[in-house]
Amino acid sequence: MKKKLLIEIIASLLVILFLYTGLNKLFEHATFRYQLSISPWPLLAAWSGIVSWALPIGEVLLAAMFLITAFRMTAFIASAILFAGFLVYLGILLSSGSHLPCTCGGIISSMSWNAHVWFDAACLLLCIAGIYLVHNTYRILNQH
Repeated sequence: MKKKLLIEIIASLLVILFLYTGLNKLFEHATFRYQLSISPWPLLAAWSGIVSWALPIGEVLLAAMFLITAFRMTAFIASAILFAGFLVYLGILLSSGSHLPCTCGGIISSMSWNAHVWFDAACLLLCIAGIYLVHNTYRILNQH
């Protein structure tokens, strides 16, 4: 029972996070697209038009997937990949030496870059914990 509660808590936190950031990016789409277009990563800058729609829509879809138990494992895995990607992107930004605005949206944008790294790493660990918990919970349930 504790594992199920922990899964629900982690999933709920990620739902709130993805809805908040995804909707914020959609509501402020022009700003988000511009911020992506000045990325020091040329590939992201070139694809800023597509990414500026795909990322927030993907975040909102991930939030919805967490609400459907059958898709929860997929949502945890996709979220872990997304947070790992965010960490790589942060590494590129930090190593570029450029002073760029955060594209996260909302109050998360007010974090320092160092805080972003720790925040994304913590979210990645939550996703990994969710994967582990979901895997073990369903394995135990299927044995009975």
